[in-house]
Amino acid sequence: MTTPYPGADGGSPTPAPGWAPAPPAQWGPDSTGASPPVGRRRRVSRKLVIAVAGPVVAVVALVLVLGLAWPGFLHRKVFDTAALQQGVLSVLREDYQLDADLVACPPGRSVTVGSSFSCSAQVAGAPATVTVTVLSRDGRFEVGRPQ
Repeated sequence: MTTPYPGADGGSPTPAPGWAPAPPAQWGPDSTGASPPVGRRRRVSRKLVIAVAGPVVAVVALVLVLGLAWPGFLHRKVFDTAALQQGVLSVLREDYQLDADLVACPPGRSVTVGSSFSCSAQVAGAPATVTVTVLSRDGRFEVGRPQ
């Protein structure tokens, strides 16, 4: 006689074809089934925040105060190159009575009292070097004789 289902004859049951236990998970929590320990959420100490943020705020405030109150701290004053060249040319022509044509000064020169720099010029068709010395913070300068 045939048995209508497996294991009905008293023998060991045979598993149904195509059924198997699920494989362990490949990602997520470990495959043992234990969940990761849940830790307490760490709080940042108020004293630590004050200790770190306090000096940062003080430095930013100092830079802002100096930048606004002390001229030249954040913004240095420079000569307008075209105006400087025209001024040097004017001094060479009017004060020194020279036949000067072209003057070329370096761009971005700082208006620092006592500093000096050189400009090149064409005097009577020959190249010459002119020394410019800054006299005041408002941009007054002195032009030396061409060399």
